[in-house]
Amino acid sequence: MASWQHQTLIEAPIRDVWELVGDPQRYPEWANDVVKVTGVPDVIQEGTRFERVSKLPLGSTTTEFVVDELTDLQEIRMRCLRSGYYSRWALTEAGDDTFCEVEVGMEPTNAPYKVLDRAVGKRWYRSAVTSMVDGLRKKLA
Repeated sequence: MASWQHQTLIEAPIRDVWELVGDPQRYPEWANDVVKVTGVPDVIQEGTRFERVSKLPLGSTTTEFVVDELTDLQEIRMRCLRSGYYSRWALTEAGDDTFCEVEVGMEPTNAPYKVLDRAVGKRWYRSAVTSMVDGLRKKLA
């Protein structure tokens, strides 16, 4: 079970950052691997399920995600029900800016995903985190 954690300062108010990371439907605006999100209700809470279309090296895939943890303006953790891939964002107000702790990883659901996780997990998760943080900064600029 591999993961990648990163801490960074985003030069934007916590409310602005939360409006993007706390709403899965807005991920296509800044997370370059997310093409489309559907099925997100008006009120997001723990247990909310939605579908996400993600870009892959050889096309795209549609998977179902669930919100595992949610604390308004502070933390969201989402997980893919097929693979066990997850992302977690924890936000802390830092004056006019926002301190972000991001973790991306996988809790593999079967043997093929365990192999994938072991073979390329750390490198893939690191790239995902870097890409998401960069996209978030660009969107908030």
